[in-house]
Amino acid sequence: MDYTIGPERKGRLTAIVDIGSNTVRLVVFHGPARIPLPVFNEKVQCQLGLGIDDTGKLNPEGVALAFESLNRFMKLVEVMEVDTVSLLATAAVREATDGPDFVAEIKRRFGADVRVLSGEEEAKLAAYGVLSGLPHADGLLGDMGGASFDLVALDHGTFSRHDTTPLGHLRIKDGNRTTVAEMRSFIRNKLAPLDWTDQMKGRTFYAVGGSLRAVARLIMHYTDYPLHVIDNYTLQHDEAVALLEKIAVLDTDYLLSVPDISKKRFDTLPCAIALLQEVMDMIHPSQLVFSGYSMREGEFFQSLDESLKEQDPLISSCKALVEREGRFGQQGEEVYHWMEPIFRDETAEQMNLRHAACLLHDIAWAEHPDYRADHGFLRVLRLPAAGLSHHDRALMGACVYSRYKGDFNRRIAKPLQTFLNDEDAIWTKTVGAALRLAHTLASGAPHLLDQTQLEIRGGELILSLPEHEDVFTGEAVGKRLKTVAKCLSLSARIEHG
Repeated sequence: MDYTIGPERKGRLTAIVDIGSNTVRLVVFHGPARIPLPVFNEKVQCQLGLGIDDTGKLNPEGVALAFESLNRFMKLVEVMEVDTVSLLATAAVREATDGPDFVAEIKRRFGADVRVLSGEEEAKLAAYGVLSGLPHADGLLGDMGGASFDLVALDHGTFSRHDTTPLGHLRIKDGNRTTVAEMRSFIRNKLAPLDWTDQMKGRTFYAVGGSLRAVARLIMHYTDYPLHVIDNYTLQHDEAVALLEKIAVLDTDYLLSVPDISKKRFDTLPCAIALLQEVMDMIHPSQLVFSGYSMREGEFFQSLDESLKEQDPLISSCKALVEREGRFGQQGEEVYHWMEPIFRDETAEQMNLRHAACLLHDIAWAEHPDYRADHGFLRVLRLPAAGLSHHDRALMGACVYSRYKGDFNRRIAKPLQTFLNDEDAIWTKTVGAALRLAHTLASGAPHLLDQTQLEIRGGELILSLPEHEDVFTGEAVGKRLKTVAKCLSLSARIEHG
C-alpha cells in the first residue's frame, strides 16, 4: 500500500490527541495558520471517567478501549508524516488514582509523553480556543466535558477568574440521577459556591464542549433552523430558556429522529440541557453562544507565532483558502481597494466582511457555470472560519451569490431571508454587482483594475477608463456599471482619458 502524502501536506501537519474523560480523539490540523484547518478528525467514546466518583479509578473497559484507539491513532500520525504530536489528558486521568499508571503505560507502549492538564490549564486552553476566533469575547465561558465543567471569565479578549467543577455529564448521571429535576438540583449545589460568577450576570455565556454542541444541534433541528453551523449559533436569553424547557421533555422517539446527533450522545443530552438551564437561571446571561472551538483549537492557537496570532481570523482564513484554490492569486485585495470609493459610509464590520467577500469573489470559478451561484453561496455561508456570526455569514454569502447573479427568491437562498433585512439586501447586492463589474474589467489579469477608477460625483457613478484602451471597451462593462449604479440609486457614466 502506498502511504505517500502529497507535497502540499508534508511538513505542515500538527496532531493533537485529546484523552478526555468521555472520548479519546485525534485531530490533525493543517498549519501553521491563523485558524486551524482539520484534515482528519476521529473520536472513540471510551468513557474513562465513568464511575470515577465511586471507585476513584479509571473505567477499566474504557482504559482497554483507549489503548486500542491510541494504537490506531499513533500509527496514523506516523503514516501521515505529522510534524508534531501533542497528547493531552484531562479531568479523569488527572483525578484517578491509577491515572499515573495509565500515563506511564502510554509512554511504554507508544514512546509518547502525555501532558496531564491541571484544571486551570484545561480551562485556559478552552478559552484560547474561543478567543482564537473571537479575539474580543466578553462574558463567561463554560466547557462541559465528561468529568468536569470548567468556567472562565472573559473580559474583552483576556481572562481572569476560573474554576473547575465536577459537573461533567458522566458525573451528573452518576448517583442514579435520572430526571432533569434531580440533575438540576445536583448542578445547582455545585455551582452555588462560585460567587464570583455573579459578576458575569447580563453578559454573554459561551457554551463549549461536545455535549453542549449536541444541544445546539437538537435545537436547530427542533426549530428547523436554516443554517447548521454550530460556531457562533446564538440565542437571546428568553428564547434560550423557552427552547431548553421544550427540548428537555422531548421523548426518545423524537431524539432518535434527529439526524445530526450521534446515538451515543443521547445519554448526555439531559445532563447538558439541565446544566444550561441552571446557567441561564443563575447567571442570567444576555445571550447563549455555542462555540465550535474548544481546548484542541486552543492548544493549536498557543503553538502559533505571535505574528500569526495577531492576524484577523476571518481575513487570514480567506487568504489561505484563496492560496489553496484560487486561480487569480490575491487579486481580491486589488478588488477590495478598487471599490472603496462607493462604500464610504459602511461600518467597520461591513468593511471587514466586504474585504472577505472580495477575497472569495472567484471561489466558484471551477464549477459548472449554471451552478456557480449556488456553490459559491453555500461555500461562503459554511466557511470554516471562526468568529463569524450567522448574520455575518449570510452577508458574505449574499455578496458572493449576487456576484454570480443568484436568484434571491430561490429555496437555496432561504437563510438570507432569515438573517438579512432590507438594508442588508441592498448592501450585499451592491457589493455583488461591484464584484461582477471588477471581474469584467480585470478578467484575472494583474493590475488592470489599477488603470480604472470608480467614484461618485454629482449624483452619478462614474467609471474612469484610460483613453484608447480597447481592453476595457464592451457592452458588458457599461451594462454592469449601470447595475452597480442602480443599487446606489444613481445614474452611470463612463469617462475616458
